[in-house]
Amino acid sequence: MWHPVDSALVHKKSACQVLPVAAKDLEDGSLGFDVVLSPDHPLAGHLPINATLLGVEMMRQCAIAFAHLGGGVPLGWAFLMNELTFSWHADKLPESPGQFAGRVNMRLCDARMRKGQVSDLQLEADYVSGNVILGSGHGDLSVLPPQAFRAIRRNAPAVTGEDTGSLGVVLANIDRMPGVLDARLVWNFRDPFIFDHVSDHLSGMLFARAALQSHLLVSGAQALGFSLRCENFAEYNDAVHVSAASDGPGATLTTITQSGRNIAFGRCIGPRVADVAWPAAGRFHRQLTPAL
Repeated sequence: MWHPVDSALVHKKSACQVLPVAAKDLEDGSLGFDVVLSPDHPLAGHLPINATLLGVEMMRQCAIAFAHLGGGVPLGWAFLMNELTFSWHADKLPESPGQFAGRVNMRLCDARMRKGQVSDLQLEADYVSGNVILGSGHGDLSVLPPQAFRAIRRNAPAVTGEDTGSLGVVLANIDRMPGVLDARLVWNFRDPFIFDHVSDHLSGMLFARAALQSHLLVSGAQALGFSLRCENFAEYNDAVHVSAASDGPGATLTTITQSGRNIAFGRCIGPRVADVAWPAAGRFHRQLTPAL
């Protein structure tokens, strides 16, 4: 059975930013998502430099759509992305929107229920084109009904709507030495990719872009493997600090903090180096235990 995928299913506002356009039920219970990159997507004209960021976004969108279509999560529920990875299997990346077309085959690895409703999902996926696996990734997400999300965010500071950086810039006050970087995370509300819709906290995709940019500055090469683990919300009203350091051959680890709290950790690798562990599907940072 085929399911159409629209912007509501992937929690985007702009139709041109929806990457999975249709989903098909597969015999093993997984879902196959046909993915297309619209020429009108904000990043479509910036390939291959943004290919890994788009791969991460593709995983994020397909994971959310899977939760709605295959996990029974109602529309309007909130998602917390605890962990997200994506890695290209080859050094050659898509250079045009047409080269991004393919299918994401997404499988359920584990789930946790609470009061008869899915509360957590762990998924893994392969990105396939022409019967060749081009990339793989996994996602670990929690879901909350709207009233529960409002309750945990009831004391969140108001969104000021003030830009902290120029359009297209995510790192400011950069201090670099060999193998290390310190900077301040900045954002611009005119960025249609990051700020496609209103959110009361800084987005994980902003952290992903910052980690990928930090890796490029520290290592001098574009990341082909990426993982992000989020631990806390980041607010708009206080400075966010980004630090990155080499983490083995061709790899970097980026730590994002605010007010002394760890917000997120990003690990980037690439080009592929022998004996370096890449973020791999099925390797989750947390283990789902039965809900109380």
